[in-house]
Amino acid sequence: MSTDAHRVFKNRLYSLFARIGKALSNPHRLEMLELLAQGERTVDSLASEMGVSVANASQHLQALRQAALVESRKDGLFVHYRLAAPGVFELSKAIRTVAEDRLADLDRLVREHFADRDDAEAVPMSELLKRARSKEIVILDARSASEYAAGHIPGAIS
Repeated sequence: MSTDAHRVFKNRLYSLFARIGKALSNPHRLEMLELLAQGERTVDSLASEMGVSVANASQHLQALRQAALVESRKDGLFVHYRLAAPGVFELSKAIRTVAEDRLADLDRLVREHFADRDDAEAVPMSELLKRARSKEIVILDARSASEYAAGHIPGAIS
């Protein structure tokens, strides 16, 4: 393969990678991926959960579809969206993990949000489950009913 052909190949390859990055560059789309990781949702459900218009949610879903991150199925009048593959969940999880590890702004935001709670304590999931099993604590899931129904920590109360 000539140097020029190799460069053309690399340019096209990284262009495809950038399509994924562009789709992920919007906070609403990242939230959609997290919601869809909990299970299939309609555009109406996503829009309601996120506090955006149905038209806005549809535009974001279209961008995620173009990047092959979500798929859909039609059921009567409704279209249900889901993550396209387990790797999409892993990608979303990796973004969250890197943000938690690398962004001081995220740590500051969490501290500010829970500033009025003197007893708030961050614990690893394994420790949380251990405490819940021993009845040492009660886990309250403060998410919406639909998110709780889609999946929650065993023993958590909505």
